[in-house]
Amino acid sequence: MLLALSAMPGSRGTAGASRTSAASRVTVVAARAYVAARPPGRLVGMLGTPDPAPDEALVLLPCAAVHGVGLRARIAAVFVDGQGRVLRVVDPLPRRGASCRGAHAVIEAACGVLDLAPGDQVWLTGADLFPHAA
Repeated sequence: MLLALSAMPGSRGTAGASRTSAASRVTVVAARAYVAARPPGRLVGMLGTPDPAPDEALVLLPCAAVHGVGLRARIAAVFVDGQGRVLRVVDPLPRRGASCRGAHAVIEAACGVLDLAPGDQVWLTGADLFPHAA
């Protein structure tokens, strides 16, 4: 399933930042997002795949822990809860892996391309995986 992954900054704003409408802060963080919601897809993940393009992401769900063993390229992992709220960002993902208590899904992408932080809200356009709360 090919979807677009979008995000809206959460409560991580800086002091003195100008306020803008929620719609103007929405950004597409991955134009091509693939969902691995079945055990075989989650098991394989990005193993054996070519290096991910800057506009690609893989969403593993349900998932609360990932590893980087055997991957050709360094990747980033973003842990999100069931509402699509970012809980933890690990960029780059160490080979030994990472986990996050309370995570419902993990978004994997190339290192340094996902501009997300804890508190941000993400959703998949065209899918009912994370509610769009904008």
